[in-house]
Amino acid sequence: MKRIILAIICAFVINITVTAQGVKFQEGTWQEILTKAKAEDKPIFVDVYTQWCGPCKYVSTNIFPQKELGDYYNTHFIAYKIDAESSAGIEFVKQYPVTAYPTFFFIDKTGEVLHKVVGAKNVDGFLKEAEAVALYGRYGGLSKMLEAINSGKASKEMLFDYYRFADEKTKPEALNLYLKSLPTAELIAEDNQLLDEITLYDKELEQRLVSEIVKASNDGRFTTGENTREFTFNVVFPVQYDLSCFMEQSIQEGNLEWLDELLQLKEDFSNYGGKDVEGEELLDGDLNIVEGRGLFFATPIYIRLCFWTANRVNEEEFKKCLVDYMENLMKNNPEGSLFSNDYKAFLTYVKQNGSSPEFESVIRQVCEIGRVTTLRIIEWTDYFWKVSPSDDQTRELCSRWIDYAFRVNPYNTETAFAAADLFARIGNFSAATLVMEKAIEYQKEVGCKDLKLLRRLELKLTDMKNCKI
Repeated sequence: MKRIILAIICAFVINITVTAQGVKFQEGTWQEILTKAKAEDKPIFVDVYTQWCGPCKYVSTNIFPQKELGDYYNTHFIAYKIDAESSAGIEFVKQYPVTAYPTFFFIDKTGEVLHKVVGAKNVDGFLKEAEAVALYGRYGGLSKMLEAINSGKASKEMLFDYYRFADEKTKPEALNLYLKSLPTAELIAEDNQLLDEITLYDKELEQRLVSEIVKASNDGRFTTGENTREFTFNVVFPVQYDLSCFMEQSIQEGNLEWLDELLQLKEDFSNYGGKDVEGEELLDGDLNIVEGRGLFFATPIYIRLCFWTANRVNEEEFKKCLVDYMENLMKNNPEGSLFSNDYKAFLTYVKQNGSSPEFESVIRQVCEIGRVTTLRIIEWTDYFWKVSPSDDQTRELCSRWIDYAFRVNPYNTETAFAAADLFARIGNFSAATLVMEKAIEYQKEVGCKDLKLLRRLELKLTDMKNCKI
């Protein structure tokens, strides 16, 4: 019994010690706290809570008692708690509105809000918010920072600080504002890693980036040696990737005006005086588009076909352009041309290496060849079928395109499944059956050991033979 009592006493003492080491909240009225802040020349940290708020209790019990947080907050702030539903709290939130709990205010000695935080934080989170408050204080508070930023009077340093401490919602725009404030030498510097962080489309910023990149590639700054490689990897590629992402986003959102702007930027980029790191031209060739590089490296008509198909618009223009596009694509890229240089070497490798890790890696690479575009051809053809007469002529034309998409890379089972399904939808079950037979044959040729995949192929073949969709 004595041991139990001793343990309880020890736990109580430890709890008191921990609490004493944490954030010390002051007692008194709000006016008394303001008076104390003026006397000590410190800002006030206010925890606005309610009795029923779970996150409020968690922060109070688990976070505020931490010594690391107490050491900083007790030195730099006057801490104050107030129950939003008490009489004093009701008056407080009239002056400092709250929409959720817990809410934390950082208020200067005159009663002006320096910073407002909604939601629970851990120790690191509260320390970061405190650092932000110190920063905002240098500029007279967040509201004055925003006033300077919105009026265009913010310095480059202020914009960088604003970006550093912006929340998740405002950070993308804050980054763009900072980048636009940079002189050209810093904006397209090889060590400007923030170019990789751009996620929000800004026409002015992207136009400037493209213009300066093109100019730099043609004036001798980045034409030979290691500088060319660094400039390409650290500046050119990130901007091209961003344009690709924005193109995909404009397609998803059905924003034609935005897409037209991006296509103009792509056209402006065609004056780029450099090459990529292998010395190749900018375009990949439409059949070679890959996920990691994206739509920027495709032809404009390819990109417009994606837009029209995704948004089911411009039916007549789409049909005419797709017919011309597919005829040229098939003429300039015969079946198997993607494997023309390496196909025999690949088959020899397969026979010699069996199921080694290197073999599996090669198989994955081979299956990826042309995958992005072959699947898009299936999508385009599906849309074409939907907006065209369901006659024999249309069926024959669509069948040619579907068959081509499959034969471009018959090792890609994802395309094989899509091709078979579309063949079935247009009523060409014999072609659908042949696709699945060939797909199984090619997987056996490369020694596929994925039993689930082989089973799926067999089941799809059975469905096609039974004319089931």
